[in-house]
Amino acid sequence: MLGAKHDGDKTQQLLPYDAAADREALAHLAEHCERFSPLVGLEQRDEPECLLLDVTRLGPLFGGEEALAQAVVDDFRDRGYRVRIGVAHTIGAAWAAARFSISDFRLQIPDCQPSSLSAASLASSNLQSEICNLKSLPIAALRLSDATLTLLERLGIERIEQLLELPRASLSSRFPPGDSGRCLLLERLDQFTGQLDELIVPHRPPPEFEAAWHLEHPTERRDALETIVRQLLERVAEALLARGRGALRLDGRIDCAGGPPLLLQVGLYRPTADARHLLELVGMQFERLALPGAVGRVGMQVTLAAPLAQQQGELFAAAGRDAPRHLAVLVDRLSSRLGRQAVLRPRLQADAQPERACRYQALTGKLRKRARGRTAAPRFAAAERPLQLLSPAEAIETVAVVPDGPPIRFHWRRRDYRVARHWGPERIETGWWRGRSVQRDYYRVETTDGQRYWLFRRLDNGRWLLHGVFV
Repeated sequence: MLGAKHDGDKTQQLLPYDAAADREALAHLAEHCERFSPLVGLEQRDEPECLLLDVTRLGPLFGGEEALAQAVVDDFRDRGYRVRIGVAHTIGAAWAAARFSISDFRLQIPDCQPSSLSAASLASSNLQSEICNLKSLPIAALRLSDATLTLLERLGIERIEQLLELPRASLSSRFPPGDSGRCLLLERLDQFTGQLDELIVPHRPPPEFEAAWHLEHPTERRDALETIVRQLLERVAEALLARGRGALRLDGRIDCAGGPPLLLQVGLYRPTADARHLLELVGMQFERLALPGAVGRVGMQVTLAAPLAQQQGELFAAAGRDAPRHLAVLVDRLSSRLGRQAVLRPRLQADAQPERACRYQALTGKLRKRARGRTAAPRFAAAERPLQLLSPAEAIETVAVVPDGPPIRFHWRRRDYRVARHWGPERIETGWWRGRSVQRDYYRVETTDGQRYWLFRRLDNGRWLLHGVFV
């Protein structure tokens, strides 16, 4: 179970529930968890709340399953989340242990054999041994529908141990079948105990283009590892070329003895199948990695691909024809050196609040959609909005002829400005559904020295702030 936590500010803030945004945030966390498991999925519900990780045989890479779970707890705490984790032989038992654990920051490690349903828990601060009988959990731990839970409660069945004592034939006749045709109640019970297999549906499908190298003798030699990386990228590039595809996002994984795996992620501005270009981008990150131990496995996989662009050659190429290609190479190098989130582009948003009218997206590692039809005309002329916004807006002192009127003079950054002309007011308000409402009166002013600024007065307290500068 994952839940958001706010550090520092103890006050509560109520926000409207957004199922799509919640699922998108959980999907980003699923991608983040791929550093702990190669197979990560969301629980199969209309509104998922849990992440499922396949950690089979991964415990030794982290010093044991308990150490692996502790690493996940610590990583999520650093990201500002409170988590509950369950490690089990079945998905159903792990889900139940995480969902119905005794307290926060607790790891349940149940033994899901049908004859012995018990659990040991791990506190996030230190390891503790504690036995918990999973059979005493409520029947809601079986992931049943509300209608089935209501019927069981009417029959006086509140715990899993009571359900296990009933004849299976009577349960099959009383409760409706699921999508598979079997009784859904018995199906969930068998998945919980391990008598019926259940698979994790990966959040991201297995990559089409990947290559891995398992070292018979683990090594820490950089030159040997660079040779392995080059050969893996050549194999991936050949597979891409054969399919007419190019990589937009490339992920690398280096498994080291005595430490967690090291991850490399390369985003590209334009799809490419050039092994040399991929090697250059991967090398920028690989040279900065500190190996915690000998490397036993190296893997490279393309997690996002797109068709390669085909361009007819010209005998006398026009000037600037290769400019887009040079720009793509520059963006790729900057993103690989500084990180994908350091090389961004603005994207306009339909929002009345100026500071929310634009958001930034990474230039690399994304599919770009082609614009269809005519683009909508901007709501405002270029002269009505400044190109430079201050973040946050800075408080100023103003002098006006009439209360609530336009300023004739203002003081900003230890300097006085006299207003020669002004335009406005332009009132901007946000709806009640956004939480605390924003109510402002904006003015465009031109000072006597020819500079233009964007000022606003807050309607709730009358304070003046400078929000933008026209350049």
